[in-house]
Amino acid sequence: MESRVQTHRFRHHTGYKIATYFDVESGAEFLGPREFLEYLSESEGSGQATLNAVINDLQLFLRYLCACSDLQVQSGLKLNGSGLFLNRVLFMYPSFLAEGHRSPSPFVSAVAHHLGFEGLARSSTGRYLSTVNRFLKFNDKEWISQQAVNERFEVDTFVSEEQLIEQLGKMRSLKKSEKAALLRKSMLAGCISGGPKQITRPHLSMPRRFGRPQDPDYRFYEKCFPIDKILDLIKNASSYRDICLFSLMAGTGIRTSEALQLRFEDLLIEEELVQILPYADRIQVYDDLTDCQITELAFKGRTTKDVLFLSPFKEIFFEYLLNYISEERDRFNPSHDFVFVTMANNAQGKTWFDKDSTSHNRTFKEAQRRIGIEAKELYSLHSLRHFYGTWLRNYQPNGEGGFGFPLSVVKKHMGHKFESTTEGYSLPDTRVTMSKIQRAQALIKKKGWDLTRIKKIADQ
Repeated sequence: MESRVQTHRFRHHTGYKIATYFDVESGAEFLGPREFLEYLSESEGSGQATLNAVINDLQLFLRYLCACSDLQVQSGLKLNGSGLFLNRVLFMYPSFLAEGHRSPSPFVSAVAHHLGFEGLARSSTGRYLSTVNRFLKFNDKEWISQQAVNERFEVDTFVSEEQLIEQLGKMRSLKKSEKAALLRKSMLAGCISGGPKQITRPHLSMPRRFGRPQDPDYRFYEKCFPIDKILDLIKNASSYRDICLFSLMAGTGIRTSEALQLRFEDLLIEEELVQILPYADRIQVYDDLTDCQITELAFKGRTTKDVLFLSPFKEIFFEYLLNYISEERDRFNPSHDFVFVTMANNAQGKTWFDKDSTSHNRTFKEAQRRIGIEAKELYSLHSLRHFYGTWLRNYQPNGEGGFGFPLSVVKKHMGHKFESTTEGYSLPDTRVTMSKIQRAQALIKKKGWDLTRIKKIADQ
């Protein structure tokens, strides 16, 4: 089904790219999403990557609302039961995101079929819900006045479904498509205005059947680049630039944005050290960028400027760095001091950090294909950060005859502010834990210890 929602991206006065959305049928702008994106770009300090994600999330939400209205009016598909139509549509959105046409709700399943939507990956649904909840919360505040909504929309959404559909049914002079358009506008008006004060705004969350994780370490298995393939990946990189980038990220765990924004003054080549410095501490060094490029810089913040560069990745990086500079980067004679540059034919030598994630991940995924990773299992560059956290937490020799470091140590070297954040990157590997348990079990069996003996030893 072709989408009724058209997205138009434009450059905001803050320098960020945001978007507005139009109804393809009427050509009218959807009121609300643009104002929300303007608010994010002006007051929250959101980076371009965050704004891009929100733009994508809102587009899917609008498509969902439009499909609900289309089915309600054109097909006569109704929601059973009583209650506010919009609130019930909103409450079903989590099921739509996670289950698509497999949803146990006939209405949600029909909407998903209407859109050709099969559902999102488990790891993505939380972000989409968070965006919509923030959008609803924003519109409950004073940013968009009730008066503006009343001027733009004719139908009150906050009535029962039966009253609303009955009202539209009496308007015999309107075509079904026109009635659907009216309902679409009314539904979005309800999202924006918050409705009468006595209406409680729903907070969207996943159904309880999604409460139990399929695997306690599912984030590790989904996001960490395979440890046994990491060196093969680097060997199969297609350029010196990519060898340097992959080894840098795997060996330091820095973010993709931090790696691509690395400048030559951040490299202490003789000492073989790398530093990650914040924008606020050296604003003047970015004079080689345009205003638009400056808005593309992303600094999530680190608690320390120093990074722990693990072997053998450190040796690989500094060994190939000079090859990259002399044989690839210098050929383009770039006018900036960023280490990593684009090598695409139409943008050779230009800054790479301000290009989209597809550009950043293209050669990374090509290298994965060369080592036999299937298309459906390809990883993004961010998986190298997960690799670093997992390795440091579980496998790095700790100098005390063992392997792995405490969470507090991993937190520091990943530049996190809170240990809870680090946990998502460096969960204890189940294989490591099981191996320890199996060795302990073998020792117990060999010694012939009973439970009482084990407890006495543990108590000591």
